[in-house]
Amino acid sequence: MIATAWRVIGVGFSLLVILTAILLYGVDPQQTNLGGSFVGWDVFLNYDFRTDDLTVFMLAIVGVVSACVQLYSIGYLEKRVASYTALVTLFTAAMVTVVIADSLFLLLIGWEVMGVCSYLLIGHYWERRDARAGAMKAFLMTRLGDVGFLFGIFVLGLGYGTFKISELGSGPISPGALTTGTLLILVGVVGKSAQVPLQTWLPDAMPGPSPVSALIHAATMVAAGVFLIARLYDVFTAAGTTLTVLAIIACVTMLFAALCAMAAVEVKRVLAWSTVSQLAIMFAGLSLGTKEGRHGALFHLLTHAAFKGLLFLCAGVLLHQVGSAAFVVLRRYTRRGALRKAMPVTFVTMTIGLGALAGVPGLSGFFSKDTIVEAAWDHARDGSAVGWAVLVSVCLTIVMTAFYCVRLWLWVFFRTPALAGALGAFEADDPMADLEDPDTSKLRDGSWLMLAPLILLAIGAAGLGYVDGVHVNWVIALVTTVLALFGALPAYSLWQRGADPRPVLLEREFGVDPAYQRLFVVPVRWFARLAVGGDRDVIGAYVRATGRTGTLASEGFRRLQTGNVQTYLTAAVVGVVALAILAGVIGS
Repeated sequence: MIATAWRVIGVGFSLLVILTAILLYGVDPQQTNLGGSFVGWDVFLNYDFRTDDLTVFMLAIVGVVSACVQLYSIGYLEKRVASYTALVTLFTAAMVTVVIADSLFLLLIGWEVMGVCSYLLIGHYWERRDARAGAMKAFLMTRLGDVGFLFGIFVLGLGYGTFKISELGSGPISPGALTTGTLLILVGVVGKSAQVPLQTWLPDAMPGPSPVSALIHAATMVAAGVFLIARLYDVFTAAGTTLTVLAIIACVTMLFAALCAMAAVEVKRVLAWSTVSQLAIMFAGLSLGTKEGRHGALFHLLTHAAFKGLLFLCAGVLLHQVGSAAFVVLRRYTRRGALRKAMPVTFVTMTIGLGALAGVPGLSGFFSKDTIVEAAWDHARDGSAVGWAVLVSVCLTIVMTAFYCVRLWLWVFFRTPALAGALGAFEADDPMADLEDPDTSKLRDGSWLMLAPLILLAIGAAGLGYVDGVHVNWVIALVTTVLALFGALPAYSLWQRGADPRPVLLEREFGVDPAYQRLFVVPVRWFARLAVGGDRDVIGAYVRATGRTGTLASEGFRRLQTGNVQTYLTAAVVGVVALAILAGVIGS
């Protein structure tokens, strides 16, 4: 009964968000004053709401994706349903708070609540060690970024003399304070959106339920960083140094994550690294500091929400029906085309999602990526080094994105012609395991509760590219299509030969986690042991010595209590004599 009530509340809240977006569409920008409070004599913290085109845009994304996730979860999840649905609803509400806030501190509240909800949802299967570790890693790395975020809020708020978002950028501020504040805000964005160097938590968050992954990757949490920079775009464009740093981070991240995705051997991990890479493309568009770059980033955020939410929900169907999303398991079902035949809706919708991600012409991702490429090209032609860096990085990422999309699609759904050569391609320890015939009699698409969101998001992944009108630069479209083919053809060629070479460096994801372990975790543990030892052996020693002294004193006084009256009288006489002698000495 409680679980059913929470499901009704969850779906109802998501529909309410959608309805709010519909009602606010086309309405003039408004601000709602909810009062505030003074901190000190001259610092006023307001709790205002703001509605404008960006608010409506984000509410529509959050509402649709969360509604799909809530509906999908009814057919997907069986364990701890009430707590899960309550947390997903709270997660959605926190993102809505971030979107509608016109106060930096109100935004911070939603920002932090999202972090707590992500920790609890990633660790939903708390009995699994990898889920607990992934949740803790996500919490710690995002909290690390949020320390900078909090200080950035103070620097910008005090520098401008207001914490109201709509008034930031309108008053005077010193260049040093502006650069420092935006860089600190960027630290929080990097942590929340899993950009280099705080990128490793997102792929390790995959033990969480697949609907949670869809929500985090498509509409909340990681998307909040892109939204925040778009919301504070006037402030960031005034800080040229910060935009340059953002461009460097974005270019490094998109290439790094795409390379890691090319060697990942589990569907959700490929998609996770893909999210990191695609977010970097959005940040790259924002780093251009132009109206076109911002438009392209938000356009790509919209299309990405559709096809990435779709792909994670498709991965959830595979997990739900097969029990694993690892290539080594799924490819055992592909020798007779079992997955395609038994799960046709999942196959078709996942094909559309991967096509949109790869930038197949006509699908939504093709248009949004080209918008960013065109913005970078225009900026580069004006002599901007940032424009050239973004342009080259995005073009290389298009090649790698097409490679890992085609690689995933072929290995998961199709039988390689060179079956013998493919033995052990994903299972070095037991290559003959590929020959085992799995039971395919129970394979089927999920229930309509799971398939309806797939179909809706597939329609979005195919058609959202046309919502902004068809504005195609045919030269750029031709170039990006050729680049995608350069990535797709090698993936097809390797699959046809039954080969999947994965360089050790890419398979180990450049060894970033072991490096962080040596550079940060080991020293922190050493200092923790040192602190514990100091507390136990130094401070604790004094405390124990004080207690021991009291114990010994009481023991001595106890021994004086013999019960012999003669002893007591003798001690009293001796004491009186001693006091008399002492008084005489003092008097003389």
